[in-house]
Amino acid sequence: MKKIISAALCAIIMLLCFTACSSTNNDMTEANITKTVENSFDALKSFDTDELKKYVDSPTLTIIMGYAEKHQQFADLGKAIFSNLSYEITNIDIDNKQVTVKIINKDLQEVAGTFADNLKKNYSTFQLLAKLSDDNFLDRKLSELSENISDAPMLNGEIEITLDIEQGNKNLVLVFGDESENAVSGGALSAIKSIYGSK
Repeated sequence: MKKIISAALCAIIMLLCFTACSSTNNDMTEANITKTVENSFDALKSFDTDELKKYVDSPTLTIIMGYAEKHQQFADLGKAIFSNLSYEITNIDIDNKQVTVKIINKDLQEVAGTFADNLKKNYSTFQLLAKLSDDNFLDRKLSELSENISDAPMLNGEIEITLDIEQGNKNLVLVFGDESENAVSGGALSAIKSIYGSK
């Protein structure tokens, strides 16, 4: 009986060791990079903040995600911005830890820019920061922006961006800078940043 128990324990330990050794989601492989891009863009389209935190490193999105976790209006705005986003991987460069992607989204630069300009005309930066906790204000203003986004046209052509890839503890992470943030959002994120004086 003791031999059977010992053998079973050894088998379990070997299985656990094998599982740990074969858990390679953060290895820099073509398959892992492709899966990371897929997971990242799916998270953007659904504006799933848990998945975005896991797969995306983006300064502006991190701020919006923080508000989205407290206010549903920001989550809905995120979904509106990215719901029409589509992509195609055109190149994977494992040596330089980069992936190149062709993307297309709605053209939101004018819509978001006009929205930002109107807010800046009517409120100071201090007043706008205070209103981030005002649900009535958020309901009114962000739903207005979301409606305008739904009416916006698609961009005329695809945009190609190259993203750096970092190895997280459990998975790979896509790094978005100002240019790539703006590209995937159809120009919306640069306008949103301008509201609070961030360039």
